[in-house]
Parts: sequence; C-alpha cells; structure tokens
Amino acid sequence: MEPVIDQLVLPIAGLGKRLLPLTAKTPKNLVTVNGKPLLEYVLEEAVASDIKEVILIVNPRNRKDFAAYLAKNRRRFPSLRFHIRVQETPGGNGHAIAQASDLLGRKPFAVRFCDDVMLGNPPVLRSLIDLFGRLHRDASIVLLERVPMKDVSRFGVIGYRRRNRQPRFRGGAVFEVDHIVEKPPRKAAPSNLTVVGGYVLMPEIARNLKLVADTLPAVADDALPLAVALQMELIMKGKIYGWEFTGRRLDCGTLEKLQKAERVLRRGK
Repeated sequence: MEPVIDQLVLPIAGLGKRLLPLTAKTPKNLVTVNGKPLLEYVLEEAVASDIKEVILIVNPRNRKDFAAYLAKNRRRFPSLRFHIRVQETPGGNGHAIAQASDLLGRKPFAVRFCDDVMLGNPPVLRSLIDLFGRLHRDASIVLLERVPMKDVSRFGVIGYRRRNRQPRFRGGAVFEVDHIVEKPPRKAAPSNLTVVGGYVLMPEIARNLKLVADTLPAVADDALPLAVALQMELIMKGKIYGWEFTGRRLDCGTLEKLQKAERVLRRGK
C-alpha cells in the first residue's frame, strides 16, 4: 500500500543568530543537543513515519556543511533519499518551501522545522500523517500548541470553529481552523492555540507559494511566510485542520533554551 505521505521538506536555511557563538562555524540545525544534531531528531521522526524522500532547503553559505553531513551519515538512514535545494535569499518559510516545488509534484507532503525537539510517542510527524489519513486526506493540517495568552504575540495563532465538544486524536483536540493571524497583539489574538513547527500540506500549497515567489521581482527578508499560502487554501477550500500536540516541545532557538533542552534530554536517558 502506498504511504499516505512520503515526502518531507525541511526548511533549514536560518543562520541561527540567536545561537551565536555556536553558529559562528556550525549551521544552526547541525548544532548538537545531548550529543545529536537538531536535524537528526527530525530525520529519526522521518524514518519512524515511513518518509521516503527528504528535501533540505539550505542557505548558500551552509550548503557544503549539509552535503558533508549527508555524505558522512547517509548510511545511517538507508530508507531516506535526500535532496538539497538552496534558498538564495531569506524570503521567509513559505519562500523556502517554494524552492522544493519541482520535487513535490501533485502529492501532499510534510514539513518540519528543526528548531524544536518534539517528544512524543508515536513521534509527532507520525501522528500528523496518521491524522491526515483519518481525515480523508482532503485538507492541510497544522501542528498546534496551547501557550499562555501573554506569549501569543510571538507566534502564528489560529481562530477555529467552535463546537460543544472538539473531536480528539491520540489525546489531542482536533480543530477546524478558519483563520490564522501572524504574531497578533494579545488583545487581537483569536485564541491561545499557536502554530508550531509541523505540517501536512496539500500539493497546491507548494504550487501557490512558487507562483507568488516567481512574481516577486525581489524577495525581502521574510516577505513570503507559509501563512500566506495557508490563508489562500482557507479562502479557496474553506478548511484547514489543526491538531493540539500532547507531547512536549523543547524550543532550541536560543542559547538558554538549548541548554534547558540539553538538561531535559539528559534526564530522559
């Protein structure tokens, strides 16, 4: 039986300025936590989720580093086929995904950002893909985490269709998303459910991002976020799902949080 999702896009072009001096010579997603590069945690999720093809979106400065990592470690992931695409300008996470459009074709695909280590059983990527199959494979799914209202302005925040009782999947609530607001002021936030680094996306998402990227004469920093394409899908289809993650997210985006993640993972041994 053909897998529900067998392609994974990893936008890993960030320079990791908040992780200096660790990232002065090492790409952010090759920085180690508990003896393992951040990238590797997601590759292990990919193997456990029956992914067959992984597309790394990197910046020009770090292409050789990631190519060297794959050359050294490819045998450890024999079930995965790797591709590298370069994001020449830091045009946002949507612009990064657009660089993979030639490989994605007309099938749904998964996206994970490697800044976070997600602790869950089964792995979060496996759960997203299984939920996509359960929901008839007809709409994108975003991974959600509930945060204190004081923190919502740091994230993309969803509004959703209210029900007397939300359906659940593996312990987490499933929502029908009706809009997404990027980094809203606290008073304007439609909820405290925030989008974190995992998605299953319909194929038109990549096509729409590519169309928009190709129309821009120059791409300013963060000019094309993924949220743009998700809003387009909501307008055209009227439906995106969100799943509230029930495991633990270890944010590794700053030195302080990286050290905290190291302590948590070491205690887990």
